Amino acid sequence: MASKQINTLSLSERIQVLSDLGDYLRQETELGKKSSAAFTNLITQVERENPWFTSEFTQKAIQAWAKLLDNDRLTTFVAPYQIAQDSSSKKPKTVLLILAGNIPLVGMHDFVCCFLSGEKSLIKLASKDKLVLPFLTSWIIQHCPKAKNYIEYVEGIASEFTHVIATGSDNSARYFEHYFSKYPSIIRKNRSSIGVITPNTTAADLQLLGEDIFTYFGLGCRNVTQLFIPHNFNFELLKEAFLGFNYLYNHNKYANNYDYQKAIYLMNQERFNDLGHVLLIEKDEIKSPLGVLYYTYYHEIDEVEQFVTHNHNQIQCVVSDSSCPISHMSFGTAQYPDLWDFADQIDTLHFLLTSTYDEEA
Repeated sequence: MASKQINTLSLSERIQVLSDLGDYLRQETELGKKSSAAFTNLITQVERENPWFTSEFTQKAIQAWAKLLDNDRLTTFVAPYQIAQDSSSKKPKTVLLILAGNIPLVGMHDFVCCFLSGEKSLIKLASKDKLVLPFLTSWIIQHCPKAKNYIEYVEGIASEFTHVIATGSDNSARYFEHYFSKYPSIIRKNRSSIGVITPNTTAADLQLLGEDIFTYFGLGCRNVTQLFIPHNFNFELLKEAFLGFNYLYNHNKYANNYDYQKAIYLMNQERFNDLGHVLLIEKDEIKSPLGVLYYTYYHEIDEVEQFVTHNHNQIQCVVSDSSCPISHMSFGTAQYPDLWDFADQIDTLHFLLTSTYDEEA
């Protein structure tokens, strides 16, 4: 089942490869500088094939990874783990990565973890996000031919793998859990994020909250789709803070979703606050439809804490200001997780380094 030994790069070499990629991405996205023709064509083609992946949002995702793929940051990331410099003597693993396609480069972290751990990635791309990661891995292989041993793409039914990391909907997760039951695996389901406004939240905080809500049109698991607000909160503050995101309504697909939801609420005579590009609906569910933001009033922060505890399996992250006693990320940072901010709080590197596949099972 396992492939031949592919650990032809030391840990320090693998870190350097990713760091070199980061240097390249920083050069391509540097403000005020013209990108190469190849990079510009990539961004254009991505939006042409998937209009949800606008040039702005694709470049935002790439810029985030340009910051993360830094030698010092990568070295700090792997420091707590027992990753041997020379792992040629260990039994190789081939990790099937089934990637989601809701936002650009959403599967990059899984690939980086596999590469750093010295395992081979067998990558099954989502049809909606099939261009950027192959472009980046092609760049890696071109500049470090040995890295080819760590990267393979697969279409259709995959075989010859030892581990699985799969991300999808709740329905697809049930299929993954059954189909890959004999393999060590990480299976991720639907999640979303919540925001908590406190009496100490400032106007500047609310503008940053807009980034957490509207970046990538709200399609990511780290996008805030449920907002907890104090009982005496003034919604005009949100209207003013979110003015800078009115441009979303100019996007045809987003506007269609917004208009559809508005029509449904009007027909059902349900109350809502209309900010022109998003509808605010009072509802205590976590995941709102596209073009809609749910909100819930609270009197005491303990009510929010209980909600988070009860629904932790559905929540990716919580954003708030520094006065919030609940474990949270700062406003404006939800879409910029660091390397050690693992999806679903599952340590991917630990999984790759410690789990083993029993071919006899």
